Amino acid sequence: MKKVAIITGASGGIGGSVAKRLAKDGFSVVVNYAGKPAPAQAVVADIKAAGGQGIAVQADVANAEDVERLFKESMDAFGRPDVVVHCAGIMPLFPIASGDVAAFDKVIATNLRGTFLVFAQAAQHVSDGGRIMAFSSSVLAKSFPTYGA
Repeated sequence: MKKVAIITGASGGIGGSVAKRLAKDGFSVVVNYAGKPAPAQAVVADIKAAGGQGIAVQADVANAEDVERLFKESMDAFGRPDVVVHCAGIMPLFPIASGDVAAFDKVIATNLRGTFLVFAQAAQHVSDGGRIMAFSSSVLAKSFPTYGA
């Protein structure tokens, strides 16, 4: 029986690479994306061109109903997941002095709440002996004014 992997944030970057690698290793892959279907469909096309199985499923990881639907559609297509790899995350760059609370709230919703929601669903549905993983990356930007120079 073929193993199943759900990868969040899989329309590019780390998530896209993970999706392609797991497909190469024989997993049926669910490529999750939040907003732009074309990059996710391109990952699925690459997977299928290499002889693998994959589907793209839109779901915002910050939204509980979307995450529930992601797991339901994944299980409807391939069965219980054996692996869930959480790669979805955002990092808008803006000066903290701008006080952009809406941007901050979106980061917290996606990166923290989203991780909680994905892990909660994964804990309910991942098959015995399965794995739940998370990847994270960030960039530290330093831009301080010069005083008295």
